[in-house]
Amino acid sequence: MMITGGHGVRMQYDYTGDIAGPTGAVSAASPRWLRLTRSGDTLTGYQSADGTHWTTVGAVRLAGLPATVQAGLFAASPSSSHSTSQSVSGSSSAGGIVVATAAFDHVGLRSQRPGGAWTGDNVGGSAGGAPPGVGFRQAGPTFTVTGTGDIAPDVPGAPDGGGGTDIGQTLLGAFGGLIAVIVVAAMFMTAEYRRGLIRVTLAASPRRGRVLAAKAVVIGAVTFIAGLIGSAAALAIGERLLRSNGNYILPVSTLTEVRVVAGTAAVLAVAAVLALALGALLRSSAAAVTVAIVAIVLPYLMVNALPALPAGASDWLLRLTPAVGFSIQQSLPRYPQVLASYTPGNGYYPLAPWAGFAVLCGYAVVALGLAVIAIRRRDA
Repeated sequence: MMITGGHGVRMQYDYTGDIAGPTGAVSAASPRWLRLTRSGDTLTGYQSADGTHWTTVGAVRLAGLPATVQAGLFAASPSSSHSTSQSVSGSSSAGGIVVATAAFDHVGLRSQRPGGAWTGDNVGGSAGGAPPGVGFRQAGPTFTVTGTGDIAPDVPGAPDGGGGTDIGQTLLGAFGGLIAVIVVAAMFMTAEYRRGLIRVTLAASPRRGRVLAAKAVVIGAVTFIAGLIGSAAALAIGERLLRSNGNYILPVSTLTEVRVVAGTAAVLAVAAVLALALGALLRSSAAAVTVAIVAIVLPYLMVNALPALPAGASDWLLRLTPAVGFSIQQSLPRYPQVLASYTPGNGYYPLAPWAGFAVLCGYAVVALGLAVIAIRRRDA
């Protein structure tokens, strides 16, 4: 149970669940009373404006809750306030630790078992340790608690450098495979133009749209199968190597793992179809490969390897380019209460997994449609 500066009374659980209570400003002249009760595995939160009339905020069941648990008072705040500026040479941040202080009075504990003495602890901690002033003071029935930090799961990109590794890190090699796929797919079409064999192909099958569709099916299917095998092997081997070197891998469901592996293969397949369509449009291997790499690979590198754009521009660059197709690899949720760097380099994308994949598919469909029109209108 907590009181926040901008969102009123809240009941949060499992680090991610959040139940809203009554809103309204809280001050020394208008305080709030909070109560948390336990019955078996069920915890119920209440709030009151006068300590007499109570309103239920919410109730949650925490399966497997031990018979004896710790309870206490806390104060929390985002672990730092900072601003980031980016340039061609890199990025720089400025800011400092942010602390919050709360005063509690009329503190009471009712239990069938005797409670222990009050002690202070820096829950979770951080790489740099607790800043000065963090802790608690007791003066009779009044407690003053000062604290800093998020009450939420560790995530990649957090200021303290914690958070473990997401499974998408095992598939970084997909970008190398993507470049190879783009080259092969583009040449699958342009090689026939360069050698003049396209005339033989179109003589054998005059329906040019069907020829292009058949090539798209072949290159897409072969790329998907190869990508599926490679992604599955990379994930299995990568996880084993990371764990053997002491890295903690953030857990995900089986369905998420399947989506990440199959989705990576699908991204490579759709990118191959896009490169094939560009080859039909441009009739030049070098031009088709260059355009495909600039459209898919370059935006990702500009956002991560060469962070020369403002954060807003980087966000829209990934939203509007085919590079956002790799959001299909995203396996980590965003927590609004966590201060972190939500960038592709840390496993996050501006669009949801399937939405980002749909953007890539849209580019491939448009390019393939234009290629069909072009191949029908131009001479072989």
